[in-house]
Amino acid sequence: MCGRFYIPEKDIDDFAGLVNKIEKELLKKAGEIYPGDYAPIITPKQNDDSDTDILSNGIGYPVHVVKWGFPVKNGKPLINARCETVREKPMFKLPFAKRRRLIPARGFFEWKDAEIGKKRIKHYISFVDLSIMYLAGIYCFFKDKNGVLNPYFTILTTEANEDIRSIHNRMPVIIKDEDKDIWLNENTDNNKIDALLKPIDKGLLKIQVAD
Repeated sequence: MCGRFYIPEKDIDDFAGLVNKIEKELLKKAGEIYPGDYAPIITPKQNDDSDTDILSNGIGYPVHVVKWGFPVKNGKPLINARCETVREKPMFKLPFAKRRRLIPARGFFEWKDAEIGKKRIKHYISFVDLSIMYLAGIYCFFKDKNGVLNPYFTILTTEANEDIRSIHNRMPVIIKDEDKDIWLNENTDNNKIDALLKPIDKGLLKIQVAD
């Protein structure tokens, strides 16, 4: 699974410069991002996007600020969606087909079960070169208690690769930089999308015990 991820303050400041004033006010937290927090998500280029400053800053895509976790009545928010069943689940089916997004992060956290009676061990996982990783996500609109529609996102997970397997049996789907357009384009062939829903190659991730 992916229960928390990490965005340093510098990255948050960069993303805050790409969103409108109302959304910027939501983007208050940096560091460890928890379920229910607001975070930047990367959205597809629109047909009328031009080479303006907002799209030529090294990211090249529109950015919005969205709350993490699909709300569920009388239950915990759904913060993850399994890629193996995302096309089947009613809540995920349409967002997966039409609203695929990317969640930028410097890393994510997983917990390993310790020996009986001992605290679970927290691990921080990043790229070896510490570059930004793009977590595969989907988003959807839900009504709040006042009937107002608001967007929420969830992160897709896949089976763990060899690096992660000793810690946890699941990990977020990580989209390579060169595959961002393939993932974001709602018209991409299903076979090409399926090819992205795989564990990242062994040896690309750095794993550290976290505080």
